[in-house]
Amino acid sequence: MSKAFEHFLDRSLAHVIRFNGQPQQFSESVAEHSFYVAYFTSVIVYFLKKCGEDIDEAKALKIALVHDMEEAISGDILTPFKHYNNEILEAIRKVNRDTIPLVFEDLPNDLKMQFISFWNEDTEQVTKEAQVVKLADKISLICKCYEEVKVGNEFFKPIYEKELEKIKTLDYPWWNKIREQIL
Repeated sequence: MSKAFEHFLDRSLAHVIRFNGQPQQFSESVAEHSFYVAYFTSVIVYFLKKCGEDIDEAKALKIALVHDMEEAISGDILTPFKHYNNEILEAIRKVNRDTIPLVFEDLPNDLKMQFISFWNEDTEQVTKEAQVVKLADKISLICKCYEEVKVGNEFFKPIYEKELEKIKTLDYPWWNKIREQIL
């Protein structure tokens, strides 16, 4: 069996449950979340292109697909813990940077390096493509919270309200061009 096929057989992200510290009506895996992030990225890119904004769609989609791949090793680390202070956040980021190569170790080296590069680009949040993926990530979070609130799970209401307010006030020039079309 090839190393690449062994990589295909690893479906660990399908078993990593997000929001594992909250009571949920519908559990969501990291793999499911990543699908929605990629899908929402594609929709956002559509609106950007319609308004004449230059963006590399293939790159944005690849970033979306790998943006949470470290969670195959770390699991979904709860936000209150991860963001408790800068020391913890930096330690988690360092471990993620150190271990992300393990996620792609069975792939050809050039592909592995490409995926690590896209993952790093997402964590740095400098490029428009990475910023679009971060917005799609937030929208996916908001949609999950909305679904939970709609079925009566009030635990998700403060998260929903806080994150929705964040994207309403996000101030990227490209987002200002399309915000009203999406929200």
